[in-house]
Amino acid sequence: MSIQCEVVQERNTSNLPAFLSRLEQARTAIVQLYATWAYQRRITRSRRALEALPEHILHDIGWPNVDDRLPGIPKKPS
Repeated sequence: MSIQCEVVQERNTSNLPAFLSRLEQARTAIVQLYATWAYQRRITRSRRALEALPEHILHDIGWPNVDDRLPGIPKKPS
C-alpha cells in the first residue's frame, strides 16, 4: 500500500477587499457629485427667489447687479 499526496497550490486570496475598496471609492465619488449638484441647485433656487422680488426691494438690498443675473432667465417686470 502506498500513500499518494497531491500538492495543493495556494489559491489567490479573495478579491473581496479590492472589490470593497473600489466600491467605497465609487460611493465616495457619487456622494461628492451629489453634494456638488445639490449645492449648485440651492444657489440657483436662491437666485431665482431673489430675482422674483420686485425691483424696489432688489434695489434696497443691493441686488440688481448685472453679473448676478442667471443666464437665460429674463427679469420679471414689477
